[in-house]
Order: sequence, then C-alpha cells, then structure tokens
Amino acid sequence: MGKIAPIKKTTIVDIAKSAGVSVSTVSRILNNKPDVAEETRQRVLQVIEEQRFTPQMNWQQLRSGKSRFITLHFPQDYNPPSQGIMTSAARRCEELGYTLNLIVGSLAENDLLAIYRSGQADAMILVEILAHDWRVELLRRHGQRFVMIGRCADLSGLSYVDYDIGAGMSDAVTHLAALGHRHIGLITLGEVTAHKEYGFTAWAKEGYSATCRQYNLTPYWRSAGLSTESVMASVLQLLTGNPQITALVTPQDAGVPGILKAVGSLGLRIPDDISIVGLLDETVAEMTTPPLTALSFFSRELGEAAVDILIAHLNDDMLPPQQILLRPRLHVRGSTGPLRSTLSTTLQQP
Repeated sequence: MGKIAPIKKTTIVDIAKSAGVSVSTVSRILNNKPDVAEETRQRVLQVIEEQRFTPQMNWQQLRSGKSRFITLHFPQDYNPPSQGIMTSAARRCEELGYTLNLIVGSLAENDLLAIYRSGQADAMILVEILAHDWRVELLRRHGQRFVMIGRCADLSGLSYVDYDIGAGMSDAVTHLAALGHRHIGLITLGEVTAHKEYGFTAWAKEGYSATCRQYNLTPYWRSAGLSTESVMASVLQLLTGNPQITALVTPQDAGVPGILKAVGSLGLRIPDDISIVGLLDETVAEMTTPPLTALSFFSRELGEAAVDILIAHLNDDMLPPQQILLRPRLHVRGSTGPLRSTLSTTLQQP
C-alpha cells in the first residue's frame, strides 16, 4: 500500500503567488495596513477565501476591516479594577461575537491611539473617568469610537453608562435629615486638584452639597487618600474640628473601613453617637457591626450596558449618543438612627 501524501498547508507565499503580488503586500493586508490599493486588497482577500487560508486573524475580519476586539481601559489611579465590571463586559462581548482585552496600566496618548491604528480594537470602554479626562478629549478629537463607564464634565456627543451617585448622596442625606441630623459630614477618596478630579467624586459632592442646601444644612467635606490610614486621619480631623457632626456619608466602599476605625478610636457608638452611610456590597454591609446603611448597585449592570451601547454603535454609525444613569439603592440598616446626642462632650483631640 502506498503512502498517503500529506496535505500541503497553504502559506502566505502561496497566497502571494496566486494573487500576483509580493509576500510583503499580503503581509500588509493581513495586518490591515492602509497603504494597499483597494483593488489589490480585494483580490488578495478573494484568494484567501478561495484557498481557505487561515491566518492569525480570521479573513472575514480582514474583509470587514474590524478586529472584533474591544479594549477596556481600567487604570488603577483611584480604585482596584472591579471584578463585576470586567467579567460582565467580557461575557457580554462573547455573547455578541466580540473579545474583550483589558488594560489596567497607565497609557500615553500615542499608546491609546495605537490601539485603534494598529487594529488591536474596534472601540474602547473607558473606566475611572476624570471630570476632565484627557482620554475622552483625545478620542473625541480623533473621532474614535468609545463609551464611558462614568461621566466627565462635558458630555456633548458622548455615550456613557453610570450610576447616579449624586442622587444616591441625596437619598443618604435626606434619610439622615429625616432622622433629625443637622450636621452631616462627607468623606471622599482620591486626589482633587484643579486638573484632576475623579468624576464619581465630583458628582457625589455635587449631590451632597445640593441636598445640604435644600435642607439648610452646613456642608462638611474632607478628601482623603486611597489608604485606610489616610481615610482614618481625615475623619479624625473632620470630627475633632467639628464636634457637632452626628453623621457621616461616603460614596466609595474603600472609605468605609477607615471611617469605622476612626469612629471606634474616638470611643463613639454607632448609631447612638454617630450615624454612618456608606457605599458597600449588600453582603459585606450585612457583616459590619452594626450592619451598615448603604447605597448599593450591581457592577455587572455597568459592564453589560457599556458593551451593548458600544456594539450597537459599531453596527450602526447613525445611532445618536446613548446616556444611561442608574440610581443606586439605599438600604437602611443598623448604622443609622435618630439623633440622640451631640459629640461635643465625647470627642477628644487624638
């Protein structure tokens, strides 16, 4: 019995020979480079299809000019990347025939634009948005497709999905005011300068301040660093400098441990001496002592909605921008109670 000859695998050389072009031309087409005549590109793609050549990038993707990759940029300047956002976005991408790439480090302008120009991604999801975010301005200026999880100051022509933390802060302050609290402090996390403010913090502070004005309350705000120690120091400074404060609110889950430690170090009882409202996952909020009155939301909603918006726009350039705000839910637990005493006789300078 004679030997069966092995099936010869089609190579890039075979494609070039059949299409009557150089190997370098085929390579440029496979890498989606722009410096190839359209007639030549279509001829090479036709040969690729006929010979069932399977390069690293699927030929259908080459023909459409789309990579079917989406990049999610989640810099770690303010918070560790949210597992819920990442997994829900990745799952939704897969359901819709796309693949999600994750970048958690900082990017320079050229690096960000190179993701589009090199064909690494058709579009991007930007997370951890600054009130004035250079990534947003750069991509808007260059006409690149992206969606934000979060919001910046100038939203004209932009698509985003975000939680309405301003409304959440309003719910928190309203709840405390209804319990008789007239001096309510706000603790936020993240550096705040004229050119760098985390958008989530900006909207939280705006909602808090507006509700204080509504109820004729004096606002008390402190910004802390990202560590528990920094939060604790800011809370101690706020409370010892303003002993009339009987309630504290924070819109960031990372702020809760520092607040609880600071309050405990001052010998204050929750909620007898001071009421606390935070932002925390429901399961974790139930485990604090006492259980924490908290704003909560499901991060998977953000990831799924962002992908849906982005892919809808990739499939239809004529769609108008989509802007979605989801209201957090306030769950009242044991860390808030009626005003019972002032702190003036309790606090001591640490």
